Amino acid sequence: MNDVHRADAGHRFIYACRVTEPRRVLIGWDYGARGIWWVLTKEAKEAPASPGHWSGTPLSRWYDRPRPWSDRLSGELLDDLQAWNDACAADGADAPALQERGRELAIQVQDELGTDGWEVLYQIDGQMFRVHPPGSWPVESWKQELLGYHSRSPAE
Repeated sequence: MNDVHRADAGHRFIYACRVTEPRRVLIGWDYGARGIWWVLTKEAKEAPASPGHWSGTPLSRWYDRPRPWSDRLSGELLDDLQAWNDACAADGADAPALQERGRELAIQVQDELGTDGWEVLYQIDGQMFRVHPPGSWPVESWKQELLGYHSRSPAE
């Protein structure tokens, strides 16, 4: 998921610049993740990486930090996303049932975020779906068709 960022990577910093497109999130699983990811805008993806910032202030311990997304989503929904993500990584996971649960969670995330400037995406089989406004794209080309990313050659 090179073009999406884990929610715990500091979601408030990704859109520090003026957002001209909808803010997009993807409900998708990965080992050790939380089940929700930021999707970079074309501009953010193509922009040079920020130089980073070092200060004399030590980082807070992980348990002192607010839970990612806790400023936008309910604790119950965050727990459900985490449980779903963990279930997806389990041996013998029921892929069709988990994909359907991912769709249900995407709808709940859209409900909590609202539709004003937010788009929530999820995948079922070979299609990427958007909750609102409804839409779908092939997994192989959704980044180009929806986000406007440039196609990569197989060598990249």
